Amino acid sequence: MVEMSLKERNLLKELEGGFKLERSPFKRIARELGYTEQEVIETIKKFRDNGVIRRIGIAVRPERLGQTCNALVVWDVPQARVEEVGTLMAARPEISHCYDRETPAGWTGNLFTMIHAKDELHLAKILSELTEATGLHPVKILRTVRELKKTSMRYFTQEADES
Repeated sequence: MVEMSLKERNLLKELEGGFKLERSPFKRIARELGYTEQEVIETIKKFRDNGVIRRIGIAVRPERLGQTCNALVVWDVPQARVEEVGTLMAARPEISHCYDRETPAGWTGNLFTMIHAKDELHLAKILSELTEATGLHPVKILRTVRELKKTSMRYFTQEADES
């Protein structure tokens, strides 16, 4: 666990809320939290360097970009190949998430990929290419029916601060 000041916690709390559409978000954050703009940027770099955050990015809604066939695809990957196969799959631009998970009893599959495709034909092509590249076949293909939530986890809430 990384020790941090209240000021740093407040900066993380601000960052996890997402950016407003504005010309100088770091300048506004600095003004509101008592930093200089450069201190905000340096603190974010420190957070990234010590592993508190991985990156700052945007959340895209694939269906609004024409990616209307989205599926969680489960693969049964031998443990000795998880790193190789996971790295190959994660490098694909159509795959937004790639996780190695513990396989629960009664379940098949340990590598989970979220694939975004234009249509069923495109999804089939991606799956075929992944099968050819890895020699593995999907064990489950769970298509997205509708999106119910598109927000990041909130770590700094009033309840968390009180515990």
